Amino acid sequence: MRRRRRIYKFTEKSHSKRAIAASVAASLLLVLYLVFVYLAYKSVGGLSAYYGSAGVMAMLLSIISLVVSITSFKEEDSFQLFPRLAFITSLGATILWTGTFIIGLV
Repeated sequence: MRRRRRIYKFTEKSHSKRAIAASVAASLLLVLYLVFVYLAYKSVGGLSAYYGSAGVMAMLLSIISLVVSITSFKEEDSFQLFPRLAFITSLGATILWTGTFIIGLV
């Protein structure tokens, strides 16, 4: 039986800083969403308008995070792990915050 040789690939690739920032921001926005849902549940929907304005700001930040994660796909010589992770978490945060905003308008 032939013995396998270990082959190592040395590359100049690195992790995208923008994608890491977008994934951290999206993760924080998802945690903030869960906190707001919990607070709204505890107060039986009677939160002040300040929470609503913070929610609108979080929705805008999630859209910005989504745009940054999409632009991080185009970076050359970078691994695709964090851009994909950032895109998935940013898309989830954007769907949750925008969906809650639209439900609030109806």
